[in-house]
Amino acid sequence: MMRHARHKERGLAAVELALMLPALMLMLLLMVEGANAFRVFSAIHEASREGARLVLRDGDVASVPMLVESLIEGLPETVLTTNVMMDGGGTAVTVEIAYEYQSFYGYNPALDALGDGPFTFHAATTMPLP
Repeated sequence: MMRHARHKERGLAAVELALMLPALMLMLLLMVEGANAFRVFSAIHEASREGARLVLRDGDVASVPMLVESLIEGLPETVLTTNVMMDGGGTAVTVEIAYEYQSFYGYNPALDALGDGPFTFHAATTMPLP
C-alpha cells in the first residue's frame, strides 16, 4: 500500500513541475532581458556623461559623436542619435543620446506593444562650462 502512495506522489511532482516550468522560464527570460536593458541604458548614460566632460575639458563639440560611438562598443550604431547643445549664454553644455533598444533575443513584439514603434532609451547630461 505504501508503494502505491509514493508512485502517485511522484506523478504529482511531475505534473507540478510541468505546470510551473513555463512560469519559471518566463521569469528567467524577463530577468535576462531586464539585465540587458539596464546594461544598455548604463552604457548610453555613461557615454553622455563622457561626451559632456569632453566638451568641458577640451571645448571640442565636433568629436563628441565619435567618442560616444567608441564608448558603446557592441551596440549597433545605426540606431544611435547624439545631440550636443550649448545654451544661449555659453554657460552649459548638454549631450543627449537616443538609442532604439534592440532586444537580447532579437525581435521582441512584447517590447513594441509597450508603446508606439520601437522602444527608445534617452540619456542626457548637462554640465556647466567654466
